[in-house]
Amino acid sequence: MFWFKRFLSHFGLKYIPHAVRTEAGLLVDAAGRKHIAIRARSTNRKRAPFTAPGLGDRIHCVTMGWAFSKANGVRVVLHLNRKKLSGGQFGNKRDSWNEVLSLFPPDNVELMMHDYEPRSERSWISYLESRGFPAEIYWYQDHPGRFETPQPLEISQYLRNIPRLAAEDLGHELALPARFVTVQWDSIQNGRTLPVERQEEVMERYRRDGYETVVVGGRASDPLLKNSLRHIAYAMSKAELHVGVDSAFMHMAFLYLPYERIHLYNQRKRFQSHHLLRALDAGCVLNHHYEDE
Repeated sequence: MFWFKRFLSHFGLKYIPHAVRTEAGLLVDAAGRKHIAIRARSTNRKRAPFTAPGLGDRIHCVTMGWAFSKANGVRVVLHLNRKKLSGGQFGNKRDSWNEVLSLFPPDNVELMMHDYEPRSERSWISYLESRGFPAEIYWYQDHPGRFETPQPLEISQYLRNIPRLAAEDLGHELALPARFVTVQWDSIQNGRTLPVERQEEVMERYRRDGYETVVVGGRASDPLLKNSLRHIAYAMSKAELHVGVDSAFMHMAFLYLPYERIHLYNQRKRFQSHHLLRALDAGCVLNHHYEDE
């Protein structure tokens, strides 16, 4: 087997057990599942792991699997290494991953969690191959990180038009206004949001436009809209607009609203992530009621 692997490597190929290619050229396992390894290392900081520290990271990762699955008609398996399963703001990453996954249809995406911490993307893929999973690492061609290099799977093409989800009907548990916007200003990075006084100015403009406001996330007064992704998803699906910042609930809004009905806010001189830049490329509205000083 060793000589066969060396023979394949001479031609830029590699041996992957139990792997086949579909007519469209997709690398899948014998059951027809696509395996995607959520990258192990940061593309913006050298020698740093990517730990999926925030809820937005986890929603985004599962959304990648959902978008790929819908585009190619295959079931996607997302592989998570050890540091994506512990730590984080609330110390509940494993439960959080599963809560996010529960928003999606069960036949499209699944998670596979591994008690293994790779030192590089190569060692991560080798580990998965050794266990019979023909996984590929992805990269973003549209807005790559500082240290990002091309990988076998270019994923940003699947994020230009994310398929919408149907939210669970929870109207009997939430009293929502007739015409409203969902709102979320809090962020784990203060530089991604507006000063508090400017937030209120912006919200007053939406009220003048005829909208009531429903706050979701950390500042919500309703515990269901603060702690339950299922209820937040339902509220977003019924909202006229989502108003917020580059955060977890921006990623949720992508799943329930057209891009043009997502209004995002950011201070011009502050950091703009690849997620925000991609959202603007797709048609989200930036600073609709705000002029940066």
